Amino acid sequence: MAVVLNLVATLAFFVKGVAGFGPALFLVPLWSLFLPIKTVIPATAFLLFLANLPMLFFVRTHLKPRRDLPVAAVYALGIVLGTELLITLPEVAIRKMLGSVLLAFAIWVVFKPIAPLHPPPLGPSEVARLLLVSFTGGFLVGFLGAGALPFLMYIPLRYPKNEARAIFTAVFALGTLAWTATYAFTGLLGKNEVFLALNALPGMLLGLLLGQWVAGRIPPERFNKLIGLLLVYPALRLLLGN
Repeated sequence: MAVVLNLVATLAFFVKGVAGFGPALFLVPLWSLFLPIKTVIPATAFLLFLANLPMLFFVRTHLKPRRDLPVAAVYALGIVLGTELLITLPEVAIRKMLGSVLLAFAIWVVFKPIAPLHPPPLGPSEVARLLLVSFTGGFLVGFLGAGALPFLMYIPLRYPKNEARAIFTAVFALGTLAWTATYAFTGLLGKNEVFLALNALPGMLLGLLLGQWVAGRIPPERFNKLIGLLLVYPALRLLLGN
């Protein structure tokens, strides 16, 4: 079991090291193929919190607190509110909805346009859009464990690769802190979930190091299309499974 957990973690955090996002999109659907999804989601939240701490160092030169902190706070609020649905919804419904979100994201990634060369001006309208997509993305993550679809789609369309990685990392760092704290407070994150996450630490660290080494060495458009194709299988398994 530990070997499988770490292989999935290596893949998931390799993607995060390169793109700045993505681990939950792989961890939750793939781990939930052989573990209960309500165990997998809190364990993923805790592992992502640990992973985002070194990622902040990697993207530090592109962080902009005036932009990133309000967006991260709204994302965290969405996660806290979305957790209420995780508590009440049956596991089958969560699996089906997560499969639908992953499949939609996979299709979008394969066909999405190329990222811009320069970020947009940080005016009131741009801030409003950032807050809206971050809140709705956080809400989806709160009860599905992955699939911050509006946020993951908007940022690469508006920001160059390095800026996007910085925004993702800042938002996910605060978001996963709130996510982990919420699950601990509600009882969803217990000893079993913490142990599961800690078992996957070697794979997480290996994936981050490999991803950081590869970042910038391959065309981001080609890499993102590969991410989309890799997500099709777990999405279909969640949609078609019982």
